[in-house]
Amino acid sequence: MAKAAKAAPKKAAVKKALTKSQLVGQLADKTGLSKKDVEKVLGAIVDSVTEQLGTKGPGKFVFPGLARMSLSRVAERKGGEVKKNPLNGKEYTTKPRAAFNKVNIRPIKAIKTTLA
Repeated sequence: MAKAAKAAPKKAAVKKALTKSQLVGQLADKTGLSKKDVEKVLGAIVDSVTEQLGTKGPGKFVFPGLARMSLSRVAERKGGEVKKNPLNGKEYTTKPRAAFNKVNIRPIKAIKTTLA
């Protein structure tokens, strides 16, 4: 007797994040604005964020009703230090890393409680 073929388990549908054009279309439908107007508004928001978080700005930006963004400076790390990997016990030498700016984004409390 031949064995019955097992049915492959169904994969759950993978939810994907909105693309920029999908977001623009969705916002245009909800607000009644044209897609070009929505793109201009999003561009203006990006310009404001980069201006506020840039070198001449205060380093903080609050997007009302959504999130608070702040800029922090991560110091450089010098390399050449010999360390031991705790997982496998092998020794390795660290590599130097340049300093960089890091953007921290914290959602407002209403979003945290809604998603929790």
